[in-house]
Amino acid sequence: MKYRYFLLLLVIPIIIFSCKGDNEAPVDEDGIITGLQTKTFSHDNVNRNYLIYIPNSYDPEIDYPLMFLFHGFGGIASEFANTADMRDLAESKNFIVVYPQGLNLPGDSGSHWNCSNPSADNKSNVDDIGFIENLIDQLLIDYPVIDNKRIYAAGYSNGGFMSYYLGCNSKKFAAIGSVAGTMLDDSYQSCDALFPTAMINIHGTDDFDVPYDGNTYYPSIPDVVDWWKNFNNTPNEDLLTNQDGSIEQYKYYNDAGDIYVEHIKIIGGGHYWDDKLNYNGTNTSGLIWGFVSNYDIDGVIN
Repeated sequence: MKYRYFLLLLVIPIIIFSCKGDNEAPVDEDGIITGLQTKTFSHDNVNRNYLIYIPNSYDPEIDYPLMFLFHGFGGIASEFANTADMRDLAESKNFIVVYPQGLNLPGDSGSHWNCSNPSADNKSNVDDIGFIENLIDQLLIDYPVIDNKRIYAAGYSNGGFMSYYLGCNSKKFAAIGSVAGTMLDDSYQSCDALFPTAMINIHGTDDFDVPYDGNTYYPSIPDVVDWWKNFNNTPNEDLLTNQDGSIEQYKYYNDAGDIYVEHIKIIGGGHYWDDKLNYNGTNTSGLIWGFVSNYDIDGVIN
């Protein structure tokens, strides 16, 4: 099997979870509980857990985009909610955030996302794409304010692999993002994404778990970026950097000037999602949201 489990996020036995005021969460006049909640959804006769954050500024009169954030291999959603924390952004930008929990592999060897069609890349027979698609359908019932044209996915490491898999095989996502992740062979060789599908990739050049230059297991990050450039017909490139040149930002756009692909190259960066990253005043979560929020299922929002 091509996927190397030991490369990714280690589980810390005791998790200290900050809920940012989750206690005594306020209730909207329509019965909507705001703040961070843990919920359960049954799929394939298995109870699947997820965290959902409804902004305390919730207004039933406006539409809300939906942002999925996927933890890495061995990860726990509650911990990832603190690492990739979009709650303040959700308050200021008016969107809903979901942190799903992956299931453990047999033998409790770590949580995972099964982000491949049946192939050598499979980690299990768990139907994670079905779980996420059915969860979306339920969330659209539970929260009618969700804009079904503005659903996004991003993830770290194995969660980034999952985002690519959803972008290729689900028709529900307007844009995707990956941090320290890449495309498995199944996605890279047989991607069936809608045209166009916006993609942002953030990756460190010293990532030894998912190497920037690729290896026998994974395509290189430049090859992945080229795939999405070609798919979205965005051959034109702009290159920007931060003041000390440690971060390079590549933007790829079509002849009409519409950007559909962005790559953030962190010189010397390792295998992590780091919201302490500062690219011209914006951290990793801000870069992800700032990109994906420009799109709906039909393309660039004008």
